[in-house]
Amino acid sequence: MKVALGTVQFGMNYGVSNKEGQVSIEEVAKILECCKSNGITTLDTAQGYGESESVLGQFDLTSFNIITKVMGNAILETSLEKLNLSSLYGLMFHRENECNDISWKQFEMYKNQGMVKKIGVSAYSPIVLNDLLDRYPIEIVQFPLNILDQRFVSLLPKLKEKNVEVHTRSTFLQGLLLMREIPTYFGQIQDKINSIPNPKINYAIDFVKKQLDVDKIVLGVTKLKEFQEIINAYNSNVRDIDYTNFVVTDEKYINPSLWQVKK
Repeated sequence: MKVALGTVQFGMNYGVSNKEGQVSIEEVAKILECCKSNGITTLDTAQGYGESESVLGQFDLTSFNIITKVMGNAILETSLEKLNLSSLYGLMFHRENECNDISWKQFEMYKNQGMVKKIGVSAYSPIVLNDLLDRYPIEIVQFPLNILDQRFVSLLPKLKEKNVEVHTRSTFLQGLLLMREIPTYFGQIQDKINSIPNPKINYAIDFVKKQLDVDKIVLGVTKLKEFQEIINAYNSNVRDIDYTNFVVTDEKYINPSLWQVKK
């Protein structure tokens, strides 16, 4: 299964559709057990995810591959201490513009010291990621990919050619694709969202699952029931549709950092 568990909601209130707030420690325990029983072995976190690393550090993580994201001048030891681990599977720059010659050398030092297995970057722009791929021996990347936002699809062949492990995020575009009532801000693309066949969760996951060069689909949840629905949707079969019909190119709708939406 390509599913990886995103843990931003474990540490903070996150997502335009999130009405539950930060996940309770009891619910975190149930979700992690669900991961184990379904063969989901990758957990994605970050120093910028509030209390997420500290929450995860309260559990036995030995059966998981842990990936965290840091800013360019951050200290990895801080994450290791919070997670109660001696090493990680992956380390990424949380912002692509933090990746430069100096910070990359720091990442390579962490790898050479055995503190992390793979190093890379969390990307926001395919143009910037393409440039970074030419400058550094990146081993793992994460970027947004969903039915509306297909900007990175054209980069997938190059990533696989370079043997880069590919993780995607924002499968549901912070839950926007699954909302029953679309905020008025998205009025210009509401018809496109509404035209995604039901159940929308199945098609949203199917689109990313069909990208053969994607290794992991990072999905965050606020409760066990949501996670079980995701697993069921992942395992479901849907009819073939042309996903290119749903592409949105205007970044003010597909880039959450540009949204002007009240929760």
